[in-house]
Amino acid sequence: MKARHFFLVTVMFSTASLTVAMQAKMESSPASDSAATIQEATKLRTEHREEEAAALLAGYLAKYPQDADALVLLARIRSDDGDSSEAKELLDRAMRSSPDSIPANTMLGDLLLAEHRDPEAMDRFETILAIDLRNKEARSGELQAVVELAISARAKQRPDLALVALEHARSKLPDDPKLLLDLGLQANELGRLPEALDALQSARKLRPEDPDILYALARVETDEQHLPVAEQELRAYLVMKPDDATAHYGLGHVLAISQRPDEARIEFERSIQLQPVQTESYYQLGKIELDGQHDAQAETFFRKTLDRDPTHGGALTGMGILCFRRKQYEEAEQFLAKAEKTAPEYQPAHYYRGLSLAHLRRKDEADAELRISTELDRKQQGPLGAPAAATQNSETPHP
Repeated sequence: MKARHFFLVTVMFSTASLTVAMQAKMESSPASDSAATIQEATKLRTEHREEEAAALLAGYLAKYPQDADALVLLARIRSDDGDSSEAKELLDRAMRSSPDSIPANTMLGDLLLAEHRDPEAMDRFETILAIDLRNKEARSGELQAVVELAISARAKQRPDLALVALEHARSKLPDDPKLLLDLGLQANELGRLPEALDALQSARKLRPEDPDILYALARVETDEQHLPVAEQELRAYLVMKPDDATAHYGLGHVLAISQRPDEARIEFERSIQLQPVQTESYYQLGKIELDGQHDAQAETFFRKTLDRDPTHGGALTGMGILCFRRKQYEEAEQFLAKAEKTAPEYQPAHYYRGLSLAHLRRKDEADAELRISTELDRKQQGPLGAPAAATQNSETPHP
Protein backbone atom coordinates (compact mmCIF):
# COMPACT_ATOMS: atom_id res chain seq x y z
CA MET A 1 0.00 0.00 0.00
CA LYS A 2 2.80 2.35 0.88
CA ALA A 3 4.54 1.67 -2.44
CA ARG A 4 1.32 2.25 -4.34
CA HIS A 5 0.67 5.47 -2.49
CA PHE A 6 4.19 6.66 -3.23
CA PHE A 7 3.70 5.81 -6.93
CA LEU A 8 0.44 7.75 -7.13
CA VAL A 9 1.97 10.80 -5.44
CA THR A 10 4.94 10.68 -7.80
CA VAL A 11 2.68 10.45 -10.87
CA MET A 12 0.51 13.35 -9.64
CA PHE A 13 3.59 15.50 -8.99
CA SER A 14 5.05 14.71 -12.40
CA THR A 15 1.76 15.48 -14.11
CA ALA A 16 1.48 18.81 -12.29
CA SER A 17 5.06 19.69 -13.20
CA LEU A 18 4.43 18.80 -16.83
CA THR A 19 1.29 20.95 -16.85
CA VAL A 20 3.19 23.92 -15.42
CA ALA A 21 5.98 23.42 -17.94
CA MET A 22 3.52 23.23 -20.82
CA GLN A 23 1.76 26.39 -19.63
CA ALA A 24 5.07 28.19 -19.37
CA LYS A 25 5.98 27.07 -22.86
CA MET A 26 2.64 28.25 -24.19
CA GLU A 27 2.99 31.60 -22.47
CA SER A 28 6.50 32.13 -23.79
CA SER A 29 5.66 30.94 -27.26
CA PRO A 30 4.31 34.26 -28.63
CA ALA A 31 7.38 36.15 -27.48
CA SER A 32 9.66 33.45 -28.82
CA ASP A 33 7.75 33.29 -32.09
CA SER A 34 7.80 37.09 -32.30
CA ALA A 35 11.57 37.37 -31.88
CA ALA A 36 12.21 34.61 -34.41
CA THR A 37 9.70 36.00 -36.92
CA ILE A 38 10.97 39.56 -36.64
CA GLN A 39 14.55 38.38 -37.01
CA GLU A 40 13.79 36.30 -40.08
CA ALA A 41 11.60 38.99 -41.70
CA THR A 42 14.27 41.60 -41.09
CA LYS A 43 16.85 39.35 -42.70
CA LEU A 44 14.63 38.81 -45.75
CA ARG A 45 14.03 42.55 -46.04
CA THR A 46 17.76 43.21 -45.88
CA GLU A 47 18.19 40.75 -48.72
CA HIS A 48 15.54 42.66 -50.73
CA ARG A 49 13.09 39.77 -50.46
CA GLU A 50 10.29 42.04 -49.27
CA GLU A 51 7.36 39.93 -50.45
CA GLU A 52 8.67 36.88 -48.63
CA ALA A 53 9.15 39.01 -45.51
CA ALA A 54 5.62 40.40 -45.87
CA ALA A 55 4.15 36.91 -46.31
CA LEU A 56 5.99 35.66 -43.24
CA LEU A 57 4.73 38.60 -41.14
CA ALA A 58 1.18 38.29 -42.46
CA GLY A 59 1.09 34.63 -41.48
CA TYR A 60 2.43 35.41 -38.04
CA LEU A 61 -0.04 38.26 -37.53
CA ALA A 62 -2.94 35.97 -38.44
CA LYS A 63 -1.99 34.07 -35.30
CA TYR A 64 -0.89 37.04 -33.16
CA PRO A 65 -2.73 40.07 -34.60
CA GLN A 66 -1.74 42.46 -31.79
CA ASP A 67 2.05 42.14 -32.05
CA ALA A 68 3.15 45.78 -32.36
CA ASP A 69 6.69 45.03 -33.54
CA ALA A 70 5.47 42.79 -36.35
CA LEU A 71 2.86 45.34 -37.38
CA VAL A 72 5.50 48.09 -37.53
CA LEU A 73 7.88 45.99 -39.60
CA LEU A 74 5.12 45.07 -42.06
CA ALA A 75 4.17 48.78 -42.19
CA ARG A 76 7.76 49.60 -43.16
CA ILE A 77 7.62 47.11 -45.99
CA ARG A 78 4.30 48.51 -47.25
CA SER A 79 5.61 52.06 -46.96
CA ASP A 80 8.70 51.12 -48.97
CA ASP A 81 6.35 49.75 -51.63
CA GLY A 82 4.60 53.15 -51.72
CA ASP A 83 1.45 51.98 -49.95
CA SER A 84 1.32 54.59 -47.18
CA SER A 85 -2.40 54.01 -46.64
CA GLU A 86 -1.95 50.38 -45.58
CA ALA A 87 1.18 51.33 -43.66
CA LYS A 88 -0.82 53.82 -41.57
CA GLU A 89 -3.57 51.23 -40.96
CA LEU A 90 -0.98 48.79 -39.67
CA LEU A 91 0.55 51.48 -37.46
CA ASP A 92 -2.87 52.38 -36.06
CA ARG A 93 -3.32 48.73 -35.13
CA ALA A 94 0.10 48.70 -33.54
CA MET A 95 -0.71 51.72 -31.39
CA ARG A 96 -4.08 50.34 -30.35
CA SER A 97 -2.18 47.36 -29.07
CA SER A 98 0.75 49.34 -27.67
CA PRO A 99 -0.02 53.10 -27.46
CA ASP A 100 3.48 53.95 -26.23
CA SER A 101 5.31 51.98 -28.90
CA ILE A 102 8.25 54.17 -29.86
CA PRO A 103 8.80 52.55 -33.31
CA ALA A 104 5.08 52.85 -34.17
CA ASN A 105 4.80 56.48 -33.06
CA THR A 106 8.05 57.40 -34.79
CA MET A 107 7.08 55.88 -38.11
CA LEU A 108 3.53 57.27 -38.09
CA GLY A 109 4.92 60.68 -37.13
CA ASP A 110 7.30 60.56 -40.09
CA LEU A 111 4.52 59.58 -42.48
CA LEU A 112 2.27 62.40 -41.25
CA LEU A 113 5.15 64.87 -41.46
CA ALA A 114 5.77 63.87 -45.08
CA GLU A 115 2.12 64.72 -45.77
CA HIS A 116 2.55 68.11 -43.98
CA ARG A 117 0.00 67.09 -41.34
CA ASP A 118 2.15 68.82 -38.76
CA PRO A 119 -0.11 68.94 -35.67
CA GLU A 120 -0.88 65.21 -35.98
CA ALA A 121 2.79 64.42 -36.49
CA MET A 122 3.65 66.46 -33.40
CA ASP A 123 1.18 64.38 -31.36
CA ARG A 124 3.11 61.25 -32.26
CA PHE A 125 6.55 62.73 -31.55
CA GLU A 126 5.32 64.20 -28.26
CA THR A 127 4.10 60.78 -27.15
CA ILE A 128 7.68 59.60 -27.48
CA LEU A 129 9.18 62.69 -25.84
CA ALA A 130 6.98 62.16 -22.80
CA ILE A 131 8.68 58.77 -22.44
CA ASP A 132 12.19 59.67 -23.57
CA LEU A 133 13.10 63.34 -23.94
CA ARG A 134 16.46 62.41 -25.48
CA ASN A 135 15.00 60.39 -28.36
CA LYS A 136 16.77 61.84 -31.41
CA GLU A 137 14.13 60.92 -33.99
CA ALA A 138 11.32 62.41 -31.93
CA ARG A 139 13.27 65.58 -31.19
CA SER A 140 14.14 66.06 -34.84
CA GLY A 141 10.59 65.32 -35.98
CA GLU A 142 9.02 67.68 -33.44
CA LEU A 143 11.35 70.51 -34.43
CA GLN A 144 10.82 69.96 -38.16
CA ALA A 145 7.04 69.84 -37.74
CA VAL A 146 6.74 72.99 -35.62
CA VAL A 147 9.07 75.00 -37.85
CA GLU A 148 6.99 74.02 -40.89
CA LEU A 149 3.81 74.88 -38.98
CA ALA A 150 5.20 78.30 -37.98
CA ILE A 151 6.31 79.07 -41.54
CA SER A 152 2.85 78.14 -42.83
CA ALA A 153 1.19 80.41 -40.24
CA ARG A 154 3.43 83.34 -41.17
CA ALA A 155 2.67 82.79 -44.87
CA LYS A 156 -1.01 83.17 -43.98
CA GLN A 157 -0.25 86.45 -42.17
CA ARG A 158 -0.84 84.83 -38.79
CA PRO A 159 2.41 85.34 -36.86
CA ASP A 160 0.39 85.01 -33.65
CA LEU A 161 -0.41 81.40 -34.53
CA ALA A 162 3.24 80.79 -35.36
CA LEU A 163 4.13 81.98 -31.86
CA VAL A 164 1.48 79.73 -30.29
CA ALA A 165 2.88 76.71 -32.14
CA LEU A 166 6.45 77.47 -31.06
CA GLU A 167 5.41 78.04 -27.45
CA HIS A 168 3.60 74.69 -27.46
CA ALA A 169 6.65 72.90 -28.84
CA ARG A 170 8.82 74.51 -26.17
CA SER A 171 6.62 72.98 -23.47
CA LYS A 172 7.42 69.54 -24.93
CA LEU A 173 11.00 70.21 -25.98
CA PRO A 174 12.31 72.78 -23.50
CA ASP A 175 16.02 72.36 -24.14
CA ASP A 176 16.40 72.75 -27.90
CA PRO A 177 18.43 75.89 -28.77
CA LYS A 178 17.14 76.03 -32.37
CA LEU A 179 13.54 75.99 -31.18
CA LEU A 180 14.28 78.64 -28.54
CA LEU A 181 15.96 80.82 -31.17
CA ASP A 182 12.94 80.60 -33.50
CA LEU A 183 10.61 81.31 -30.58
CA GLY A 184 12.66 84.35 -29.56
CA LEU A 185 12.70 85.74 -33.09
CA GLN A 186 8.96 85.27 -33.48
CA ALA A 187 8.18 86.88 -30.12
CA ASN A 188 10.45 89.81 -31.01
CA GLU A 189 8.67 90.26 -34.34
CA LEU A 190 5.37 90.58 -32.46
CA GLY A 191 6.86 93.06 -30.00
CA ARG A 192 6.66 90.65 -27.07
CA LEU A 193 10.13 91.54 -25.86
CA PRO A 194 10.15 89.91 -22.39
CA GLU A 195 9.16 86.57 -23.94
CA ALA A 196 11.76 86.99 -26.67
CA LEU A 197 14.41 87.80 -24.10
CA ASP A 198 13.51 84.79 -21.96
CA ALA A 199 13.66 82.37 -24.91
CA LEU A 200 16.92 83.75 -26.28
CA GLN A 201 18.65 83.84 -22.91
CA SER A 202 17.66 80.19 -22.41
CA ALA A 203 19.03 79.38 -25.86
CA ARG A 204 22.32 81.09 -25.07
CA LYS A 205 22.75 79.05 -21.87
CA LEU A 206 22.45 75.91 -23.98
CA ARG A 207 24.70 77.15 -26.78
CA PRO A 208 26.72 80.16 -25.58
CA GLU A 209 28.92 80.49 -28.67
CA ASP A 210 26.15 80.35 -31.28
CA PRO A 211 26.48 83.58 -33.32
CA ASP A 212 22.85 83.57 -34.48
CA ILE A 213 21.62 83.43 -30.89
CA LEU A 214 24.04 86.18 -29.87
CA TYR A 215 22.91 88.46 -32.69
CA ALA A 216 19.21 87.88 -32.03
CA LEU A 217 19.74 88.52 -28.33
CA ALA A 218 21.58 91.77 -29.09
CA ARG A 219 18.65 92.99 -31.19
CA VAL A 220 16.17 92.35 -28.38
CA GLU A 221 18.47 93.93 -25.79
CA THR A 222 18.69 96.99 -28.04
CA ASP A 223 14.91 97.22 -28.33
CA GLU A 224 14.67 96.86 -24.54
CA GLN A 225 17.21 99.72 -24.21
CA HIS A 226 19.68 97.45 -22.40
CA LEU A 227 22.44 99.17 -24.31
CA PRO A 228 25.60 98.03 -22.46
CA VAL A 229 24.48 94.40 -22.73
CA ALA A 230 23.55 94.80 -26.41
CA GLU A 231 26.94 96.38 -27.12
CA GLN A 232 28.75 93.53 -25.38
CA GLU A 233 26.80 90.91 -27.34
CA LEU A 234 27.35 92.63 -30.68
CA ARG A 235 31.08 92.93 -30.03
CA ALA A 236 31.22 89.23 -29.11
CA TYR A 237 29.33 88.41 -32.33
CA LEU A 238 31.71 90.53 -34.42
CA VAL A 239 34.69 88.65 -33.00
CA MET A 240 33.18 85.56 -34.63
CA LYS A 241 31.90 87.32 -37.78
CA PRO A 242 33.97 90.47 -38.27
CA ASP A 243 32.80 91.05 -41.84
CA ASP A 244 29.06 91.21 -41.09
CA ALA A 245 28.04 94.66 -42.34
CA THR A 246 24.63 94.52 -40.69
CA ALA A 247 26.17 93.78 -37.29
CA HIS A 248 28.50 96.75 -37.63
CA TYR A 249 25.44 98.86 -38.39
CA GLY A 250 23.70 97.41 -35.31
CA LEU A 251 26.67 98.24 -33.10
CA GLY A 252 26.79 101.74 -34.57
CA HIS A 253 23.10 102.15 -33.80
CA VAL A 254 23.65 101.16 -30.16
CA LEU A 255 26.59 103.55 -29.85
CA ALA A 256 24.57 106.38 -31.43
CA ILE A 257 21.72 105.90 -28.95
CA SER A 258 24.34 105.84 -26.18
CA GLN A 259 25.47 109.32 -27.31
CA ARG A 260 28.87 108.10 -28.53
CA PRO A 261 28.79 109.57 -32.06
CA ASP A 262 32.51 109.24 -32.86
CA GLU A 263 32.50 105.50 -32.12
CA ALA A 264 29.16 105.11 -33.91
CA ARG A 265 30.58 106.83 -37.00
CA ILE A 266 33.40 104.27 -37.19
CA GLU A 267 30.91 101.38 -37.16
CA PHE A 268 28.61 102.91 -39.78
CA GLU A 269 31.56 103.64 -42.05
CA ARG A 270 32.79 100.07 -41.58
CA SER A 271 29.38 98.68 -42.53
CA ILE A 272 29.42 100.77 -45.74
CA GLN A 273 32.95 99.65 -46.50
CA LEU A 274 31.88 96.02 -46.21
CA GLN A 275 28.60 96.48 -48.08
CA PRO A 276 28.22 99.78 -49.95
CA VAL A 277 24.45 99.42 -50.31
CA GLN A 278 23.81 100.21 -46.65
CA THR A 279 20.96 102.71 -46.74
CA GLU A 280 20.52 102.93 -42.99
CA SER A 281 24.23 103.49 -42.37
CA TYR A 282 24.21 106.47 -44.75
CA TYR A 283 21.18 107.84 -42.93
CA GLN A 284 22.76 107.40 -39.50
CA LEU A 285 25.93 109.15 -40.65
CA GLY A 286 23.77 112.00 -41.93
CA LYS A 287 22.02 112.21 -38.58
CA ILE A 288 25.34 112.34 -36.71
CA GLU A 289 26.48 115.21 -38.93
CA LEU A 290 23.12 116.96 -38.56
CA ASP A 291 23.32 116.75 -34.77
CA GLY A 292 26.88 118.07 -34.96
CA GLN A 293 25.76 121.07 -37.05
CA HIS A 294 27.80 119.85 -40.05
CA ASP A 295 25.06 120.60 -42.54
CA ALA A 296 26.97 120.10 -45.79
CA GLN A 297 28.19 116.66 -44.75
CA ALA A 298 24.73 115.78 -43.46
CA GLU A 299 23.14 116.68 -46.79
CA THR A 300 25.62 114.45 -48.65
CA PHE A 301 24.64 111.45 -46.55
CA PHE A 302 20.90 112.16 -46.68
CA ARG A 303 21.02 112.45 -50.47
CA LYS A 304 22.89 109.14 -50.69
CA THR A 305 20.17 107.61 -48.54
CA LEU A 306 17.44 109.00 -50.79
CA ASP A 307 19.26 107.78 -53.90
CA ARG A 308 18.77 104.27 -52.51
CA ASP A 309 15.35 104.82 -50.93
CA PRO A 310 13.46 107.93 -52.16
CA THR A 311 10.75 107.41 -49.52
CA HIS A 312 13.06 107.13 -46.50
CA GLY A 313 11.19 109.05 -43.78
CA GLY A 314 14.27 109.86 -41.72
CA ALA A 315 16.31 111.18 -44.64
CA LEU A 316 13.39 113.25 -45.96
CA THR A 317 12.99 114.73 -42.51
CA GLY A 318 16.71 115.43 -42.35
CA MET A 319 16.57 117.30 -45.66
CA GLY A 320 13.57 119.24 -44.41
CA ILE A 321 15.46 120.28 -41.28
CA LEU A 322 18.45 121.40 -43.36
CA CYS A 323 16.19 123.52 -45.58
CA PHE A 324 14.49 124.95 -42.49
CA ARG A 325 17.89 125.99 -41.08
CA ARG A 326 18.61 127.76 -44.37
CA LYS A 327 15.23 129.50 -44.15
CA GLN A 328 14.10 127.71 -47.31
CA TYR A 329 10.67 127.15 -45.82
CA GLU A 330 8.79 126.08 -48.93
CA GLU A 331 11.38 123.39 -49.76
CA ALA A 332 11.45 122.34 -46.12
CA GLU A 333 7.66 121.94 -46.07
CA GLN A 334 7.74 119.84 -49.23
CA PHE A 335 10.40 117.47 -47.89
CA LEU A 336 8.58 117.15 -44.56
CA ALA A 337 5.20 116.51 -46.21
CA LYS A 338 6.80 113.62 -48.11
CA ALA A 339 8.33 112.33 -44.87
CA GLU A 340 4.91 112.28 -43.21
CA LYS A 341 3.49 110.12 -46.00
CA THR A 342 6.20 107.52 -45.42
CA ALA A 343 6.47 107.83 -41.64
CA PRO A 344 3.22 109.41 -40.39
CA GLU A 345 4.12 108.89 -36.73
CA TYR A 346 7.62 110.38 -36.85
CA GLN A 347 7.41 113.34 -34.48
CA PRO A 348 10.26 115.50 -35.91
CA ALA A 349 8.63 115.59 -39.35
CA HIS A 350 5.42 117.05 -37.91
CA TYR A 351 7.31 119.44 -35.65
CA TYR A 352 9.48 120.96 -38.36
CA ARG A 353 6.63 121.01 -40.85
CA GLY A 354 4.58 122.93 -38.31
CA LEU A 355 7.38 125.46 -37.90
CA SER A 356 7.84 125.76 -41.67
CA LEU A 357 4.10 126.30 -42.20
CA ALA A 358 4.14 128.97 -39.51
CA HIS A 359 6.87 130.83 -41.37
CA LEU A 360 4.81 130.50 -44.55
CA ARG A 361 1.88 132.12 -42.67
CA ARG A 362 -0.31 129.03 -42.98
CA LYS A 363 -1.38 129.22 -39.34
CA ASP A 364 -4.20 126.65 -39.22
CA GLU A 365 -2.08 123.98 -40.89
CA ALA A 366 0.87 124.88 -38.68
CA ASP A 367 -1.22 124.55 -35.52
CA ALA A 368 -2.54 121.16 -36.64
CA GLU A 369 0.97 119.85 -37.29
CA LEU A 370 2.28 121.10 -33.96
CA ARG A 371 -0.62 119.48 -32.11
CA ILE A 372 0.20 116.17 -33.79
CA SER A 373 3.86 116.68 -32.90
CA THR A 374 3.02 117.26 -29.24
CA GLU A 375 0.83 114.17 -29.09
CA LEU A 376 3.45 111.97 -30.76
CA ASP A 377 6.14 113.34 -28.49
CA ARG A 378 3.99 112.33 -25.55
CA LYS A 379 3.76 108.81 -26.89
CA GLN A 380 7.51 108.79 -27.64
CA GLN A 381 6.96 107.30 -31.08
CA GLY A 382 9.58 106.87 -33.83
CA PRO A 383 9.24 106.60 -37.63
CA LEU A 384 7.73 103.45 -39.05
CA GLY A 385 9.66 103.35 -42.28
CA ALA A 386 13.21 102.70 -41.11
CA PRO A 387 13.55 99.49 -39.09
CA ALA A 388 16.38 100.02 -36.64
CA ALA A 389 17.60 103.55 -37.23
CA ALA A 390 14.27 105.23 -36.82
CA THR A 391 13.52 104.00 -33.32
CA GLN A 392 16.12 106.10 -31.59
CA ASN A 393 15.51 109.46 -29.92
CA SER A 394 13.87 112.28 -31.86
CA GLU A 395 15.92 114.96 -33.51
CA THR A 396 16.81 117.90 -31.28
CA PRO A 397 15.11 120.96 -32.80
CA HIS A 398 17.41 123.57 -34.30
CA PRO A 399 15.18 126.48 -35.39
